[in-house]
Amino acid sequence: MAETYILVIDWVLAEPQFAIEVEPDELPVVFVESLGPADIELVVQVAVVGHFIDTADIHFIDSRIEALEEIEGAPVRDGGLLVGLGGVAVDGSADVRGEIYRTPESIVGYHFPIDRTGRKPVMTQPPTQVEPEGLVTDQ
Repeated sequence: MAETYILVIDWVLAEPQFAIEVEPDELPVVFVESLGPADIELVVQVAVVGHFIDTADIHFIDSRIEALEEIEGAPVRDGGLLVGLGGVAVDGSADVRGEIYRTPESIVGYHFPIDRTGRKPVMTQPPTQVEPEGLVTDQ
């Protein structure tokens, strides 16, 4: 499951439209929230954070207030991104829902087509943009 989330976060970080401006000695900040009813397991969180240790500052959050500035416009703290991730099937192929939030006006949703039948999950085609659902609720 961690490798699937890593695949999605890698895609987000590589997309120019989601570029995070940082100083040369800083890492981009990404807050991650579960979009499903279940939390993302701690062992998965540790694996994801470990994967990005040198390239991004990943924070899994329990409450959206941890990620958002308490000012008008509710931007993400530290100029980062809030990424919502849906549940992942144990094996096989499935869409994983992902949503990216910078401000309330700039939330974008995607379905990521993931094949988990091999040794490592792969994105079978580019993600499809969908209406955001999980990150558009009240903070």
